[in-house]
Amino acid sequence: EPPLAQRVGSGRLRLGREDGSAAVAESVLATLAAAPGARVAHRPVLRPSEVLAAIGDHRPDVIFNLCEALDGDSRHEVMCAWLLAGLDLPFTGSDHVALRSCLHKAEANRILARAGVRVPETVRVDGPDRIPDVAFPAIVKPEREDGSTGIDRGSVVRDRAALRDQVAAVVARCRQPVVVQRYVHGRELSVSLLGWPTPRVLPPGEITFQGLPEGHPHVVTYESKWRPETAASIGTPSTAAVLRPLELRRVVAVGRRAFEVLGLRDYGRVDVRLDERGTPYVIDVNPNCDLSPDAGFARAAARAGLSYADVIGEILRAALARGPRQGDLLRARGRAPARG
Repeated sequence: EPPLAQRVGSGRLRLGREDGSAAVAESVLATLAAAPGARVAHRPVLRPSEVLAAIGDHRPDVIFNLCEALDGDSRHEVMCAWLLAGLDLPFTGSDHVALRSCLHKAEANRILARAGVRVPETVRVDGPDRIPDVAFPAIVKPEREDGSTGIDRGSVVRDRAALRDQVAAVVARCRQPVVVQRYVHGRELSVSLLGWPTPRVLPPGEITFQGLPEGHPHVVTYESKWRPETAASIGTPSTAAVLRPLELRRVVAVGRRAFEVLGLRDYGRVDVRLDERGTPYVIDVNPNCDLSPDAGFARAAARAGLSYADVIGEILRAALARGPRQGDLLRARGRAPARG
């Protein structure tokens, strides 16, 4: 990831992410380094050419891939996975096909809808002068960002004038098209999945919105997620979801189905909204969800009785199991898969 502020070729100032990517890497590396017999090397990369140079210097047995952008562009996370796939070295996380599908929200929704997964009606919009007819209320999101980038108090719109203004603002700020999605007003749940080839569904979490200031829409904004001192963050705590048995089965089923249809592997999170009838809709799929020890994924794992070290170890073992030397490597660590 780039630093928070970085000069680019045009001389303009590009803002980087505030999501603590470096801190996540430090936590993952410290956990891996504590494993018996493990040797860990860390190489931050900024440009695609540096990915190959880093691998060439170390020739690792496995790569723990935490790349979410290169040169400040989230589209290049796909390129990083594509480069790694060509090196005949196992790496953690989803492949470049799944990453690309999830990165482009309109494309992900089309794939899910064709597979029978319920998603809100979604259209891609290039700018404020090309807005089709949509149903209100609607929510406006950048087409290819995650971590609530581009989501603010104005993201939920209730008429065409507000929609045009929000589209113009997000296109100008994020320099990319947007998606306009039917806003599903209801409970927001997160379904985390862990493992490969058959992932386990971890106990769902829920974002509660009761503490938000009056008039604030029930959405997780950028402030909510990354600025803990704000009212938006304090008012949107994450808790264990309390669901009736039928609700839980439906939520788990739609989360697993979305994960499988989009081809995710090792870990990921599916965000779900329940409408007024309790019907689950997938509103986002994140193949690179936050792996920090205090993030929602780790909390979901803890509800399943898994420590942070368990989570990182399971992700790593999944990648090792896909490698050409997987039997030798796993047996050397006492983790060989059961035979028969």
